[in-house]
Amino acid sequence: MNFKSSLLRMRQRAFTLIEMLVVLIIVSLIVTLIVQGFGYTLGLYQRVVKSQNNAYQEVLVYHWFTSSLQSQVAMRPDDRALEGDSVQLSTYSFQPLLAKQGVKTLIRWELQVQAGELVLGYTEGQTRFPVQRWPRATGQFEYLDDQGKWLRNWPAEKTDSNPLPKAIRLLVNSGRDSFNYVVKVETRQRAEVTSDELMYGRD
Repeated sequence: MNFKSSLLRMRQRAFTLIEMLVVLIIVSLIVTLIVQGFGYTLGLYQRVVKSQNNAYQEVLVYHWFTSSLQSQVAMRPDDRALEGDSVQLSTYSFQPLLAKQGVKTLIRWELQVQAGELVLGYTEGQTRFPVQRWPRATGQFEYLDDQGKWLRNWPAEKTDSNPLPKAIRLLVNSGRDSFNYVVKVETRQRAEVTSDELMYGRD
C-alpha cells in the first residue's frame, strides 16, 4: 500500500510529455521574441546612426559651401569676379577650403552626374575632390541680382566691371528630400577702391 502511494506521488510530481512540449514551445516563443526584439533594436540603432551621419555630412557641406562663397572678391583689374551658370561657378575667395585663410584664391564649385548620382565637386588650384553625393538627384546653382530675381547665369550681361550677386544658392532635389543652400555674399559687390587701399594696396 505504501509502495503504490509513493509511486502515485512520483507520477504526480513528474512532467508528462505534453507538458514538456508545452514548456518547450513557450520557451522557444520567448527566445524568438527576444531575438526579434534585439534585431529590431539593432536595426533601429543603425538607422539612427546613419541618419546622424547624413545630417552631419549635410551640415559640413553647407558650412564649406557658405564659408568659401561668403567672402568673395569683387572684380579687379588683374582678375575676374564670379562667373557661373546652373552647373558650375568660379570665383576668388578669401576663405578657401585648402589654402591659407585671408589669401585671395581661385575656387570652383560644380555639379556633375556620375553613375546615377549628383556629385558636388570642389576645385582649388590643382586639387579637386567630391564634397557630397545625392543618389538620383537633380540640382542647380542660382544667383540673386539687385532686383531680387534669381538667375541661372552670372553675370547676366558682361561689362568691364562685373558685380557680385547679392546671394548664391544651390538647389538639390532627390525625390523625397530637397536641399536649399543659400549663401549671402558679405563682401562688397563692386570693386570700389577705398583710400586705405589706395595707400596700402588691396591684396
